[in-house]
Amino acid sequence: MNILYDLEEPFSYSWNLAKILIIIIVVLIVSYGLMILIPFFYKKYFQKKVDEIKIPSLKSLYIKKLQKLLNMVNNGRISDKDAYLTLSGYIREFVKKVSGINVLSLSKEEIKKIGMPSLSALMEEYYPPEFSNNIKGDIVTSIKRSIEVISKWKQN
Repeated sequence: MNILYDLEEPFSYSWNLAKILIIIIVVLIVSYGLMILIPFFYKKYFQKKVDEIKIPSLKSLYIKKLQKLLNMVNNGRISDKDAYLTLSGYIREFVKKVSGINVLSLSKEEIKKIGMPSLSALMEEYYPPEFSNNIKGDIVTSIKRSIEVISKWKQN
């Protein structure tokens, strides 16, 4: 009697299964790496180009706002104190939009620590007339200086 049996190999992992698992692990590692690298490259290369386009238009917008404020001051349609408040607000908004630094809620001492000397000088000039009833400033000169700072603004 001739009975043939096909003997199976002892239990072992298939190489195909191992290859599939290795491919899945590699794909997961590569996709995780891309999730980290894409934002980095976006900020490094693309965001800079967007900022280069955004800053000139913001500079133009805020210079127009300051010129309108200057006209209001020259025509006597706004008090010096209100003009200083408006001027300070415009400058703070401009800096926030072009740098991302929220200077709207910072004091003049905190602004000095940021390391923006032109902004610190403007805030030093605006602060006394903005918050005191006794101190008078030269609002026309302050507005002109602010226009000059904005027009020369360069983003690092």
